Amino acid sequence: MKSLSKTYKDFTLKARATNFVQLEDLLTSCGALFLGVDEQKDTYFQTDKGKLKLREGTIENLITHYERILEDGIERTVVYRYDVNPSAIEIENLITNFKTIGTVEKKRSIYVLDIHKIHLDRLDQGDFLEIESIDREEKFTTEELRKRCLELKEKLGIADGDLVPTGYFRNLHLRQ
Repeated sequence: MKSLSKTYKDFTLKARATNFVQLEDLLTSCGALFLGVDEQKDTYFQTDKGKLKLREGTIENLITHYERILEDGIERTVVYRYDVNPSAIEIENLITNFKTIGTVEKKRSIYVLDIHKIHLDRLDQGDFLEIESIDREEKFTTEELRKRCLELKEKLGIADGDLVPTGYFRNLHLRQ
């Protein structure tokens, strides 16, 4: 499959999850579409700015370079590169030209609801819910997009005390 490169804007939040069954029921009752379970391996590379990541999964495969900026409890994403289904040559160039700094493996249940991608992530370190409110077509102002992310947070009953910084790689290494 040919690589597709694009950028977009989004707001993202991540929270500790204690009951995936309850969250799955809530997502279904809200009309979210379940896309499947993705076994993912994320490899992170050294970069001067943001995060540079290769994702290899059973559903999603990509190379992405992005930065997340904390704004009042949730993070605004600045995307520099987002290549879906990268070619073997693109992957080889990434591995050859950038130093690998770590990996994260997870099992991710993927849901879509309107402009939101919702992930229920299972890692050795625990269970998490992630909301990405995504604007790929410049339909929303930054504030409107942020508001939509927070509205879904409320709808799903996510408490502020359960929020954690996004980025499993960062979180895992801050604990060590």
